[in-house]
Amino acid sequence: MSKIEIDYPRNEFLKELKTYIEEGNKLSKSFQARIPTQIQLEKLERELKFWNEEVQEFLKIRLHSIISTNEYLNDFKNVNLVDWNPAIKALAGQQINQTQSKYQHLLTCIQKKNDVLVLLERKSKFMDVVEYYQDIVIENPEIKMKEIFISHSSLDAKYVEKIIDILEIIGVPSEKIFCSSFEGYGVRLGNDFLQDIRKRLNSQVLVVFVLSENFYSSVVSLCEMGATWVKTNSHIPVLIPPFDYKDVKGVIPTTNGMKINEKPKYNSLKTIVEEFLDLEPINNSVWERKRDNLLKELKLLLENTSNSNEQVANTKTKKLKENLNLSFYDNVDGKIKRKSEEEWPDDFEMQLDYINRHKSAVQKLKNHNPIDIDEDKFKVIREKGRREWKDDFEMQLDYVKRQVESLRRLNER
Repeated sequence: MSKIEIDYPRNEFLKELKTYIEEGNKLSKSFQARIPTQIQLEKLERELKFWNEEVQEFLKIRLHSIISTNEYLNDFKNVNLVDWNPAIKALAGQQINQTQSKYQHLLTCIQKKNDVLVLLERKSKFMDVVEYYQDIVIENPEIKMKEIFISHSSLDAKYVEKIIDILEIIGVPSEKIFCSSFEGYGVRLGNDFLQDIRKRLNSQVLVVFVLSENFYSSVVSLCEMGATWVKTNSHIPVLIPPFDYKDVKGVIPTTNGMKINEKPKYNSLKTIVEEFLDLEPINNSVWERKRDNLLKELKLLLENTSNSNEQVANTKTKKLKENLNLSFYDNVDGKIKRKSEEEWPDDFEMQLDYINRHKSAVQKLKNHNPIDIDEDKFKVIREKGRREWKDDFEMQLDYVKRQVESLRRLNER
């Protein structure tokens, strides 16, 4: 077994670890219903997914091992969220309540994963701290450098560049802006990306979330969202149309948000940034002229992107209809209804819920058209999803989304 060290100041590491343990306990206590509904199950799965992915990132970047064997990360990941017992019992001819069985399995997984964290907390007193951090104690937040952290998807870099421009117009020095997509604003050559982010996230950072479909399609962005939300106090959501306030999910509130082309909100943004970094306000006439010029550039960018995306999407949709055999989803309403009756013969509320969810999944499968993914690879993904879950359209949709996101991450490497 390799020696594992804490790659962060010990006190700060323990604070973070305790936060995740508390979140796991709350998650477990919140869902201990005797007879869960399908809606309760979906809520549990959604919250567990966010907590699970965020904790894995935490264990990955906060623990260090020379030969890359991280027993705590491995133990945490090895608590399998997939339960094979119902399938085994079904093959043996036993009757089971799938919803109840899955629900209980997920609750057990939460407890087992939390046990890994509790064990780590107990053993941490015996673990060494990486030499770089041994003499560092982060107690007084006033000694931390204030800066602006832009959380975004790399696919939205052209819009993020405009946000950087507006921040610099306001008077923010480039060294106080962290943005991983542009040289000079992110990770220096030779530095580790995750370690740089880890060192920057604290209560003295103002986070600008650049939200779009691309952002919510990225596992990395969602994990970053969770980490920045826990570690920082000030947040500004900036939405890229056609992404709208109703599309915002997760922990981010929309009350203090703005769309990237909303002119009135830019004055509020200017005030917030000036007060946060204690900047000398720019001359109003100069500000209004530069702001308006930048908004004109954004307007053209949004229009060109929209037209380009529409043309690409139309062309690709036509090809997809030919290549992906979308007729597979014709006349599935009857199949869905029959399946709902088989699953819940005496529960009409659950039948209706099942029908609505699977019809929605079918519609999303028909419309799913990732323009940044190779068509042939996407075709392979869709066909495998259909083979594995021929009559389960929710599972097909989940499989396709996860595979597409994994392919995107591979393409970025």
